[in-house]
Amino acid sequence: MKMKFFSTLSSVVLMASALFLASCSDDDNAGGTSTRTSQILLRTNSLSEGAEYDAHTLKEVKLSFNNMVTINPNVDITLNGTKLTAVSGSTTTMDVVIALPTLQRGVNYKLDIPQGAFIGKVDNQAQAPALSVNFTTKAEPTPLSNETTALMQKLGWGWNLGNHFETSGDAISEGWGYWDGVEAISAELFNNIAAAGAKTVRIPVTWDVHMEADGTIKADFLNEVAGAVDKALAADLYVIINSHHDSYETNLGNAANNPEIAAADQALIVSIWTQVATKFKDYGEKLIFETVNEVHAGDNWSVGTDGEFALLNQFNQAAVDAIRATGGNNATRWIGVAGYAANISLTANHFQLPNDPAKRLMVSAHFYDPSNFTLTPENKDGYTEWGHTAASGKSSGDNEEYYVEDALKTLQQKYIANNIPVYIGEYGCVIQTSERSNLFRNYYLEYVCRTAYLCNLPVMMWDNNSIGGGNEKHGIFSHSDGSYINGQEQMVKTMIKAATSDDKSYTLESIYNNAPQ
Repeated sequence: MKMKFFSTLSSVVLMASALFLASCSDDDNAGGTSTRTSQILLRTNSLSEGAEYDAHTLKEVKLSFNNMVTINPNVDITLNGTKLTAVSGSTTTMDVVIALPTLQRGVNYKLDIPQGAFIGKVDNQAQAPALSVNFTTKAEPTPLSNETTALMQKLGWGWNLGNHFETSGDAISEGWGYWDGVEAISAELFNNIAAAGAKTVRIPVTWDVHMEADGTIKADFLNEVAGAVDKALAADLYVIINSHHDSYETNLGNAANNPEIAAADQALIVSIWTQVATKFKDYGEKLIFETVNEVHAGDNWSVGTDGEFALLNQFNQAAVDAIRATGGNNATRWIGVAGYAANISLTANHFQLPNDPAKRLMVSAHFYDPSNFTLTPENKDGYTEWGHTAASGKSSGDNEEYYVEDALKTLQQKYIANNIPVYIGEYGCVIQTSERSNLFRNYYLEYVCRTAYLCNLPVMMWDNNSIGGGNEKHGIFSHSDGSYINGQEQMVKTMIKAATSDDKSYTLESIYNNAPQ
């Protein structure tokens, strides 16, 4: 014990001596007296080695030192060989900001700060150590090429017959007609949609409000839906029909907590798809089924529980099994399946692709982000502009362009890259109430469509036949005859070009640089 104590004490003495000697300068001045140099150390650096950054939002590097420093004008700080300018922080010269030039997408950068670029303000013999940081900027999404992408190209740019067959509630029970105000769907509608350049039409349908007491879908309604499908197929369009606004759609929270409710909801899903699939089992493969729309719990569109996620996966499996069991062309028909609320993030993290012996399933997702710009700009928390040129306070300001890219790229990397098709079954943005706001709407729609193309995602725009601008005003084509409404012809042409053009010079950067001012 005594020997160990002595050894430990000796170590402490030696360490203290070393610290004392380190505090003294090794250099003597001409008079033979010692000088003392303050050590300059980097405490924080806003730039991380090997990190990836958004080219448009990374504008400066912030450094913070342990002592006050000045900038040495005789030592160059460079980025890929180009000299940069450093300035002292506004509150203390311990903090320094290095301004960066406009960065390019998809480039490897190296920031070089030589030793002595920063020196002590009190003791100018003290030098900050050298620093070198390598980082990259995000590249634009790049289209992939595999079996899946060939199918996605066929679906192209699409359109939703919104607020017609998925009408529910009092509109049906009181018999006053469909929400879009159109009594019957004409062949002219689909012919004009196809002539405009659409390749796909999605026809949302609510079935349970058209059921007899025994659960049989009324024959006249089923025939009416089939008539619209026939007209769309005759126009050489791909057609997607789904189960939309049926009673289980917002009931997931209750069902997840009550086995009896869950069983009843699943039985309804199986009943709907057994009847619908039987009706269409001899149709060709240009008809696609979509099991569910935006199944969620009450008002929770972006937050779910493990139990809710698991039950929705179970519902999707039951629907796929019911469709395949009807035989005919349904044995191999493409089927779209959706995650919680068709939310991209929740789908990517919690959705489970059903087992399918035919291996012909597609993932369906929706994109309306940010919804307080695209759906409800007139609300108290609404915004009327979008993107990097939006006026202060008029947009959310959360790197909006990069948010679009990151969201859609998530689907490409998780599914498309693994030969699992994905389509954006709904996207859109309401017509705004001012000319300036509509410029930002147009910019948003073009940016979303071009990003979707680069991520191999076909898109289907929501259209509810409404006239004018403001919350929920999505009118593009007249549901009566397919003519343009609300002056949307040029916007449709722009979206179709963005969603389908293989022109490599038509980049997100080119759209970004032409944002409204």
